[in-house]
Amino acid sequence: MKALFIFLLLAQTLTGLHDFVPGTAVTLLSPDLVGAYATAVVGDNYKLVFEGSLEPETEVRVLVLPPGEAADSVEMPPYGRVGPTGDDIYVQFDDDAQAVSLRKWLAKSYGVKLIFVPSGD
Repeated sequence: MKALFIFLLLAQTLTGLHDFVPGTAVTLLSPDLVGAYATAVVGDNYKLVFEGSLEPETEVRVLVLPPGEAADSVEMPPYGRVGPTGDDIYVQFDDDAQAVSLRKWLAKSYGVKLIFVPSGD
C-alpha cells in the first residue's frame, strides 16, 4: 500500500508538468542547481538515454521540461540520488517518503525506458 502511495505522489508531482511525450527533456542537476550533470530527451521510440555515467549515490535534482517549456516555468525540481549500480535515479519528494525508482515509474506510467550508456560504449 505504501508503494502505491509513493507512486501516486510521484505521478501527482511530475504529471502536473507534462506527459513524458517525445521531446520532453530531463536534466540531472547538482543539488544547488548550479551545474548540470547530464541531459536526455525522450525520443520517438520512448527511450530516455543519458550518455555517460554518474557516480553511484550522487545527489541530484531532476528537472523535467516538456517540449517548448523554459526552465523558469517549472516548479523546484525534486531531489534524487543515483542508484548503487548507476543505472537508476531514486527520486525523493518528501523527507518522510521512500524514494521512488524513476526507471520503474517511467516504464509503468508512460512506457518510457530509462537508459544510462557509460562513456566509451
